[in-house]
Amino acid sequence: TRKIARKAESDFFAFTPKSQREGIHTFGHLTGLGRLPSPRRLELVPYALSKTQNPVVAPGDPFRKKNDVVGGAGLDLKYGITSNLTLDATFNPDFGQVEVDPAVVNLSAFETFFPERRPFFVEGARIFSFGEMRTQNSSNGYAFLHSRRIGRAPTRFIDGDWVDAPLETTIDGAVKLTGRSKGGWSLGVLDALTAEEQARFRDATGDHRAVVEPRSNYFIGRVKRDLRGGNTTVGMGFTAVNRDLSDPALKPLYRSAAYALGMDWQHAWGNRTWAFDGAVTATTNLGSPQAIAELQLSPARYYQRPDLKAVRFDPTRTSLDGYVAEATLARIAGKHWRGTLTFQNYSPGFEINEAGFLGGTNMRGIAPLISYSENTPGKHIRNWSQYLFWNPSWNYDGDMTFTGVGSITVWETANFWDYFLRFDWRPPVFDDVFTRGGPIARTVSGRGAMIQIDSDRRKRYTYGVFARYYEDHAGGWNQSIGPRATLRPSTALRVTLQPTFSRVHSMAQYVARRSDPLATRTYGSRYVFATLEQHQVSMVTRVDWTFSPGLSLQLFAQPLVAAADFHDYKEFLRPRAYDFHVYDGSEISKSGGVYTVDPDGAGPAGSFTFNDRDFNRRSLRGNAVLRWEYRPGSALFFVWQQSRFASRPTGRFDFNQDFNDLWSVQPENVFVLKATYWIGI
Repeated sequence: TRKIARKAESDFFAFTPKSQREGIHTFGHLTGLGRLPSPRRLELVPYALSKTQNPVVAPGDPFRKKNDVVGGAGLDLKYGITSNLTLDATFNPDFGQVEVDPAVVNLSAFETFFPERRPFFVEGARIFSFGEMRTQNSSNGYAFLHSRRIGRAPTRFIDGDWVDAPLETTIDGAVKLTGRSKGGWSLGVLDALTAEEQARFRDATGDHRAVVEPRSNYFIGRVKRDLRGGNTTVGMGFTAVNRDLSDPALKPLYRSAAYALGMDWQHAWGNRTWAFDGAVTATTNLGSPQAIAELQLSPARYYQRPDLKAVRFDPTRTSLDGYVAEATLARIAGKHWRGTLTFQNYSPGFEINEAGFLGGTNMRGIAPLISYSENTPGKHIRNWSQYLFWNPSWNYDGDMTFTGVGSITVWETANFWDYFLRFDWRPPVFDDVFTRGGPIARTVSGRGAMIQIDSDRRKRYTYGVFARYYEDHAGGWNQSIGPRATLRPSTALRVTLQPTFSRVHSMAQYVARRSDPLATRTYGSRYVFATLEQHQVSMVTRVDWTFSPGLSLQLFAQPLVAAADFHDYKEFLRPRAYDFHVYDGSEISKSGGVYTVDPDGAGPAGSFTFNDRDFNRRSLRGNAVLRWEYRPGSALFFVWQQSRFASRPTGRFDFNQDFNDLWSVQPENVFVLKATYWIGI
């Protein structure tokens, strides 16, 4: 394929009509080469680095120093076992030159997903992909392998007057074997060992050390076989995570082992016009009753829900098992009409977060979509497509927990501008995570719209804008707008600017749960909510500057300011409804950042408290990487990372004040000088 950017044109050696499916099956074959040598090449890339940390040190901190200089060394290895089978290994790797993650404000109960950027795990990651379905619509999803779990931030919290805890887990070593056999088998094996991490802390009894992340081993295996000239593939995947919990304090906190085993397939027929794809994955997690109880109580399942019927919380369990089954029937080619029909079943006990990534479970859903496309250019429209879709899903109790009907229209005009327009309507459903472990609630209907416009991609300067608005019947709404620009003043320089502004007006933001035997309608607990006013502004800036073939600069920076004002505190009244009682002045009072609620007028004996949730946050995250390849395969990196963070409990959004205050926050700087040296044998 040759891509000609100035013409927005792609030229294919093996031409595929727009009405047919593209892919390897359309490629040409190079023949007549005879017997070719298969050299076994060994590559060694040792590295050495010096790192200077300049953290914010509080007066009297016994562990951290203003300037802390540390060194490090490691080795990367690549060995070509055969022409189609490669062994990669890394020992004590350092990924300090990788772009930092952006800052986010997450008020939900679920984890934020960040993509993998570390070179060792990114290279060849495609061979580990599992369960891919050629669907254009689905109601849920999971990642069989999320390699960012390897070397994650330590998860044990240490409470002390002074605490010095590592920010990431050291990877002692990792080995990866990838390749493809002559018989059509694709193979991927990855094994990684992470070190035990300890934190230093001081309390009233003196200085101590505690393990905050146990030594762990991660194993991932993937095998796939192509049949019928690639029209059919079948495969299996396996992950295993084992932890050393010899320290008794770790057993209640961590699972001792987690395993996942899956089978997936893709099958196409009718000249790849139709496809039937799917996967079945089973998981098991082992650990102490406390560790398995934490899984049962997690936001993914909430087994403690008082009105949950399908499963019940069992504090004596030492294992948790579950499965996922997914399949899709799709028309993936055709001149105009295409579509997909997807079925998904996530059992409540499915848990893959030790080596993968998962949001929610306990759902069964179908997801139909139909589309019509026109690829023949006209006088004003080069191409356009229309999509209609529906996403109903139910939990294992039979309650419909989501349904949405939507329409998407995309088109490209004759001047190469692209447009995207989406409309959604969501009828009332039940929400089994609304009270975060409490009784199920009823949501109200809502509707929304989204638009995106992108300018002519052939130009050196391109612009675009993204806007979204959603409102519900209760009076809540959220909106966001994100203009962006990509500037290419020369072939060596590219600057990307992407500011984003968002506002949220939620009528029912979860705040707290408090036990009260008088709250009989809500099973002996009171669930406190609030009206939320949230503002957020951020600016993502990226610069890619290539000074010469061997010298380049990459820059990423993201300032962010956010404010959240919680007010009109209220109480959830009854299950299977969207009904609240707003506390009046005689029921709620505030003193020193703490609210006291007396819902029954019973005095101190019947009152409860919770902290004020208002906040203003100011953050800056960024890094700059100067890379000089001083000889082929060998490079010198100079890295500067800076982070700033401050918070105050006001809740009032004032962009000018917050943005100006951001630059008065004392920064934490990290400077890294890293050198690699390529040795080829």
